[in-house]
Amino acid sequence: MNTTKYCIIGDLHGRVDILDRIISKSPGYHYVFLGDTIHHKPFFRRAKKTSPMRMINRIRRLVERGEASFIIGNNENYVLKNFILPEQEVIQKEVRYTLSCLKELSINQRLEVLHFLANSPLTLEFESEGRIYRCAHGYYDPHYKTTEERDKVLTGIGYPWFKNDDLSDHIKPDALYFFGHYGYPYIRKNLYIIDATNFEGVGVYYTDREEFLIYY
Repeated sequence: MNTTKYCIIGDLHGRVDILDRIISKSPGYHYVFLGDTIHHKPFFRRAKKTSPMRMINRIRRLVERGEASFIIGNNENYVLKNFILPEQEVIQKEVRYTLSCLKELSINQRLEVLHFLANSPLTLEFESEGRIYRCAHGYYDPHYKTTEERDKVLTGIGYPWFKNDDLSDHIKPDALYFFGHYGYPYIRKNLYIIDATNFEGVGVYYTDREEFLIYY
């Protein structure tokens, strides 16, 4: 039986200081990042904006040392999709900023970042103390075959708590499922969404509250 202790971390969106705080209070854990680690939001008031390369390289080093697992999110995927475009054709301001930071690196450093992102998985399954955990950024489908199915894993299906909870359609009772992406925390049966990014936009600060951002 695997006795590794896991710390699942939702959307950090560029807040390196929060990542450092989580790691300092959780020594000995294996960290699982659910994607969207980059692209600081303009409404964040308690976190400094830092280069997205600092966040990516911080996580990359954890992964390389075997201390973490990383699932790509739609924001990291934007970097891959827009990298070869002329700057004026990149629509999102935060993506343009990330690409400008990336292009300030040396060729080798740039390739290391791109290689890390391009080879990071979209889904992750692991077992700990007899329980199975299945993780993705927006939708769990490890057998996607088409671009549309891949995009669904990255961007989810909308806001399930406003619909008929469509996320539960593919969730099996033998595991716990974890997603980020949706902006608000949500728990139903064995489904956990641990992302409350939009809470900060309305003045609700949730740093280090595990029901919103981290799960042990």
